[in-house]
Amino acid sequence: MKTGYIFPSLVSADAGDGEALDVSSMLDKGEGSAYLSVGGSRAPSVLLDFGIKMTGYFFVELEKSSGDELVIQYGPLRDALIKTLVVPMPADGVLWVDEEYIALRYLKLSIRSKAVLPSPCQASIRRIGVKFSAYPCVYRGSFRAADPFWEKLWRTGAYTTQLCLQRSRFASTFRNELPEPHRTFVNEWRSPYSDYVIFDGPRRDREAWIGDIRTEALNIYYAFGANETVKSSLHLFHALQESSGLIPGSAASRQAFTEYKLWWIISIWEHYLFTEDRAFLDKMYEGYRSLMDWIEFRLDPRGFLYNDKTWMWTFPREGYGSATQCVLYRALQCAARIEEEAGERERVKELERLAARLRLHLIETYWDEDKGVFRDVLNLEDADVVLSDVNCYAVVFGLADREMSERILSYLRAEMWTPYGSATLDRKLERAVPAAGCTHFQTYLPGMSLTDEQTMSFMWPHNKQIWPFMNGYEVEARFLADQADEALELTRRCWGTMLAQEPGTYWEMIDAENGEFPLRSFFEFSKGDALNSACHGWSGWISAILQGYALGVRPLRPGFRKTLIAPRLGAGLTEIEGEVPTPHGPISVKIESDEKQVRLKVGYPEAVKVVYDFNSRFFEGKRILINGEAWRP
Repeated sequence: MKTGYIFPSLVSADAGDGEALDVSSMLDKGEGSAYLSVGGSRAPSVLLDFGIKMTGYFFVELEKSSGDELVIQYGPLRDALIKTLVVPMPADGVLWVDEEYIALRYLKLSIRSKAVLPSPCQASIRRIGVKFSAYPCVYRGSFRAADPFWEKLWRTGAYTTQLCLQRSRFASTFRNELPEPHRTFVNEWRSPYSDYVIFDGPRRDREAWIGDIRTEALNIYYAFGANETVKSSLHLFHALQESSGLIPGSAASRQAFTEYKLWWIISIWEHYLFTEDRAFLDKMYEGYRSLMDWIEFRLDPRGFLYNDKTWMWTFPREGYGSATQCVLYRALQCAARIEEEAGERERVKELERLAARLRLHLIETYWDEDKGVFRDVLNLEDADVVLSDVNCYAVVFGLADREMSERILSYLRAEMWTPYGSATLDRKLERAVPAAGCTHFQTYLPGMSLTDEQTMSFMWPHNKQIWPFMNGYEVEARFLADQADEALELTRRCWGTMLAQEPGTYWEMIDAENGEFPLRSFFEFSKGDALNSACHGWSGWISAILQGYALGVRPLRPGFRKTLIAPRLGAGLTEIEGEVPTPHGPISVKIESDEKQVRLKVGYPEAVKVVYDFNSRFFEGKRILINGEAWRP
């Protein structure tokens, strides 16, 4: 991927009521310059394309000018130049570089006079572009296949996550609307681990969300090994922890999201699992224990935790919902492993007891035997729908047994799959009447009394739409259930849809009706930028899933000291190779196959012990060779 000072290419130029001459001259380091001038009411404009979504500090150098203003409109798509930057024309011969980054693929440049009335102005522009602002990742991991589609899909996911690694001081699209203490924290907080943290998206929301960090961190471990950015992000929430033990769901806007607090515990354990960084685990231990104290204090007799909202933030899901309990179950499992490393055996037993009780009551309360799915709380009248997230979580986190998992995945495919991915619901809600006592919509729109039509409009981003974030959990669930063909087909539908369109990164959401990038605002009552994110880090974690499940490399003990290699291949993906970075060096796997045998070439550091799992339909009846020698169970 490009880094450093990056020049765009020319798409088109419009002279307007003036001139636009030699515009290509400003798009390289040559000696020529472009000339723009205006003498009438319509200024000249030049549309530029960086070829792929990117982030960077806008730079410009003028040879001479009238000293007026450059107007920069930019955005992820040609039809979505949603941001405007006005730059006073810098002094002649001075390379001007902005102090804050922008996120874009397309840029439209024009000039205008600073005079009150329309007046002539001109600029000779020597060069223009952006200086790359994201973390300078080294791509230590890899994933390749005979079909180049898969390598492109993997690299796009890694790049999507890389663009979300930005300096912490740039946090929040809505920074000017934050309370003063929040703005001060954003401006002044620095981590000892890295200046960069993990944002949800580089344009919107442009802040650290702990639920997003979990999936993006997995991509970082597998693609880059840039663990310092994960540490700075987890440390950020430790710095925001209250005396009660609570952490916010988001670091700048400080939104609550009780369910998101659970992801912090999961992420702390997974960081140790992938890195074996004991010093950082010890640093986080006190904060983790404080949050666990709060969680255990708030559990009801079933072991359930009340939640205010989930990642489907437009839906009224307040209550003891099943999706939240699934995430809690995984958090309790991870907490037990943390305590095991700390030598706290009695705590391990207690946490495992809590997890077992939770699973029992979750199945008793929410399992629908007739449909073969888990139900969840949705505080709307007559809202008889099945939600995808609880069912994906139940399979991935081990709450559902094998028979339940097969029934869940069969239902998801039959009722939620579209040509563009798997939807959030099994049927689209056609009315939205809040249940008695539901105050969800007043939380977001205080003082407003919404009509049914307005409530439906508010919920549209999650109303049977396609979110790659949750599609990732379903792909993972299908790999775990030995449904590799289905996992790969869903990957092609969801990520292949985005890969075939602009801007070259993975989106936050796909329009289920047409498979396109939706240009409709996520929050139509917002005064700021609420457009779908065209580069969302949690949508990129398909890359980690391919390395962890198709290639099959996953850590069983901290630091990969014990590593599972369990490839799950399927139709269209029978020959693959890749590398996974570890603290001890890379693990490499190359797989070739035919009808009679599968040949693996595996390399790993001396400090790593490898165990294999070929208990998959793909390997049935085939001879397995590892580094030229026959494998025997």
